[in-house]
Formats: sequence, structure tokens, C-alpha cells
Amino acid sequence: MKKNLALVSFLGFALAFSQAHEGIKASPSQKESSREVYVPEADVQPSFPGGINEFRGKVAQKINIKKLKNATGKVSLSAKFAINVQGKIENITVYGNNEDFNKEVENAIKSIKTKWEPAKYKSHPVKYWFQLPFAAFID
Repeated sequence: MKKNLALVSFLGFALAFSQAHEGIKASPSQKESSREVYVPEADVQPSFPGGINEFRGKVAQKINIKKLKNATGKVSLSAKFAINVQGKIENITVYGNNEDFNKEVENAIKSIKTKWEPAKYKSHPVKYWFQLPFAAFID
């Protein structure tokens, strides 16, 4: 129970630092998705059904705490991924101070099949990069 509470607590902590995004690689339309064009920012950011907190909640639910070996105290990481023009998650990269936690968060993100509403630039769907921090306190 304490581990579940600790895992859920990281959602609130990371919310304040979420959506640190970089430049966007974009394609002007779905038909031309093989030609990527750099745009400085999207007119409309991507959205997950239910919002970013719903996405974080789904990630937290899918983390298997039993696989976090030798994890005590605070563990943190940063997950970077793209939402493509079809609204699918791709190109997941995770950096953090605990390899087991990194793998669990990466696997949790990969397992979420719910499509996002893609970002748009000049009314065309574009690829959009997210960088989300995650942290947990484990007893």
C-alpha cells in the first residue's frame, strides 16, 4: 500500500514540470509523412483523452513495483517521446538514476495503446515531442 501511495505521489510532483518540449519535427500532411519539416512550435498541442493527468495515471497503473529491485528512497527519470501524425507514441527514450525504474516506465508508456489527438501546425497534423519527468518515493 505504501509503495502504491508513493508511486501515485510522483504524479503530483511531476505535474508541475510536465510538458517541457523541444522543437518539433513535422510533416505537412499525413500523405507526406515521410518528408519531415522542422517547425518551431505547434499551433495546437497534442491531447490525450482525459488530459495529461489521465495519461500519467495510466502509466502509474502499468508500473510493476515488484520489478524495482534495489530501489529505495527517491527515484526519478525523464521520459522523452513523440506523438506522431496518427496520434501514436513513438521514439521513447528514458533517462534516470535507476535502471529498473527506467525500464518499467518505458514499458508502461509502450503498453498504452490509446491514441492521442495529434498536434497541429497550420491545420495539419505534425509530430510533437514531449519530455515528462517522473519521480517516486519507495520505502
